[in-house]
Amino acid sequence: MGRLARRVLAAFLFLSLVPLMLAAGLSTWQSTQVVERFLAENVGKTAEAWAVDLDLFLERQRKRLRAVPETEEDPDDALRAAVAGDLSLQGLMLLDAEGDLVSSTGLPTWAADACQALRSDTDRVMTHAGEGHAHEVVVAVPRPGGLLCGQVSFTLHQDMLSERANSVMGGTAYIVDRSGTVVCHAFEDDEPHVGRGEALGGRAAEVAAAGAPWSGTTTTPDGAAFAAYAPAGDLPWGVWVEVPREVAAAPLRRGIVRVFGMAAILAILAAGLAVWLVRRLIGPVQDIVSAVREVAAGQYGTEIPVRGEDEVAELAREFNRMSSALATSYAELDARVAQRTRELETAREFSDLLLNTMQERILVVDGDLNVVRANEAATAAYGADIVGCGCKAVHQRAGAGETCPAQRVLESGQAEHEERVFDRDGRTEILAVDTYPLPGGDAVVEISRDVSELKRIQAQLMHQEKMAALGTLAAGMAHEIGNPLASMSSELEVLERMWDPDEARASLPVLRDQVRRMSKLLRELVEFGRRPVEEAAAFDPAVLLHDVARLLQHDPRGRGVEVQVDAAEGVEVLCSSRDRLMQVLVNLGINALDALDGSGRVVYRLAAGAPGTVRLEVADDGPGLPDEVARQVFDPFFTTKPPGEGTGLGLFVSERIVQGLGGRIELETSSEGTVFAVLLPDCNCQEIPNE
Repeated sequence: MGRLARRVLAAFLFLSLVPLMLAAGLSTWQSTQVVERFLAENVGKTAEAWAVDLDLFLERQRKRLRAVPETEEDPDDALRAAVAGDLSLQGLMLLDAEGDLVSSTGLPTWAADACQALRSDTDRVMTHAGEGHAHEVVVAVPRPGGLLCGQVSFTLHQDMLSERANSVMGGTAYIVDRSGTVVCHAFEDDEPHVGRGEALGGRAAEVAAAGAPWSGTTTTPDGAAFAAYAPAGDLPWGVWVEVPREVAAAPLRRGIVRVFGMAAILAILAAGLAVWLVRRLIGPVQDIVSAVREVAAGQYGTEIPVRGEDEVAELAREFNRMSSALATSYAELDARVAQRTRELETAREFSDLLLNTMQERILVVDGDLNVVRANEAATAAYGADIVGCGCKAVHQRAGAGETCPAQRVLESGQAEHEERVFDRDGRTEILAVDTYPLPGGDAVVEISRDVSELKRIQAQLMHQEKMAALGTLAAGMAHEIGNPLASMSSELEVLERMWDPDEARASLPVLRDQVRRMSKLLRELVEFGRRPVEEAAAFDPAVLLHDVARLLQHDPRGRGVEVQVDAAEGVEVLCSSRDRLMQVLVNLGINALDALDGSGRVVYRLAAGAPGTVRLEVADDGPGLPDEVARQVFDPFFTTKPPGEGTGLGLFVSERIVQGLGGRIELETSSEGTVFAVLLPDCNCQEIPNE
């Protein structure tokens, strides 16, 4: 027998016999518990039933005595007639109140003495017979002026003896008094028992003395036993019942023997069935095992012989069909894999071509922050050996202690956009980098665009727009400079016509003041027109607003316009690029002058915005902007001015400047005027990228 056969046989026997034995054992244990509980209850109920029978017996006998007629003429005849009419009455005795005999049918001495004892003990109504009369009792009932006693057969003794003989439990039963002394027993005289008048002792004496119902287990000379006590209602007696555990369990043991005998027979049958099944199944199974090994080795299409029409034969047929299907499927799978491989290769070539034709630099960075793939634009910029390098090779600013941008995206799972500035061979390179997490969260893709030229063009556009504003302001400056020049010319003409040292000395302060005035105007114009300082610094925004207002007052369009500055207290320092912000405020002021058309008011207002922000407003009381115009004012090349008078880039460039400073521009317009609000962070003293 092979190893598989032994395992199958062992498993079958285990799975069949172990549950059988467990079921038999559990059934036996449960049966024992049920039987013991039943025995305990039955013993208690037996004692209670016999105690009730004792009360019923007494009541029946007293009823008979009460039925004896009372007569004063001939009491002896009345008593004899009553005895003759009731077979259970052995004799009657009538005593007067003094205990003297009135009448009698001839009771024996023990019965007469018992009647006298009952007269003197009014709590007792029945007493047991004396020696030699174990199955008779004396019952008494009161009569007017006396006591009637009757000697009757103790039929309860026979009932108890008959029930014990017919009981499957056996055991002992006694009628005992309060001291535990036996009054009567349910035994034949030749059986071993405690005799009448003897004390039971032990637990029985304790329970009888208590006079209360009790049931449980006790210990007897023969071993453990189920016991119960039930007191009578009208007598100072009770019934004590004992059933030895061994005697009570005898029928149960016979049942257990039968159960285990049946289990043994079933075990033998199961073992034989297991041997037959093993021989019937193992042979075909071994054939299947051999065929499976051949299929696992790649010999698809292997078949095994089919014997019979049972389930094992059906299994063999199904295996043959499976083997044939595997052979067919494997051939089709090879063809599909080859086709899919060609498709994947084509898709890879297409994706590589697509990536390599893109001008953006594309990198794939894995979870270990190493570059695992790069397109041609990236390898041309970073070197052909960039694949396999770490984060620092690409992010030159990610030095010791700094977080790699790819690592931030891997940790947060959110895309990021940033600009990076590099110094490559003495040339500043600005890259706009978008980093996206890939599905799965274990890699990111970085797409970098070189925006250096775009930034240069944007800076040029900003400068050109600034020059346009400068040209507008220059026209006003020319008129402002003309007045001091005219004053100086007049003074010089006077001195030329009539030279007087004192007059010349008096003219010098006038000439000096006019020169100072022209110098101040030119300095303001030069300050506005110079290249912006790109580094952020702290400055007083109120001073900046006053400088912008003075520049705006020189514009010819502002001759009839009132330019005011409203600086709230509490905003004393702003960290940003002063030159860039000045360009924005001048552009917004020039637009306000255009909207007012020579009359009105422009207010530069400074206030604290939301927590952490500063709000700079440029407000006018002009006619406002229509909704369709307001929606387009920040679009490039959009202007409401006639051709040749505007570039359409002023607000577009201003918005880009404010965004570069970390803020935003808001527009509020109505029929009462227009407000452009510039909102900036109150502390942004860090390097601002050159645009």
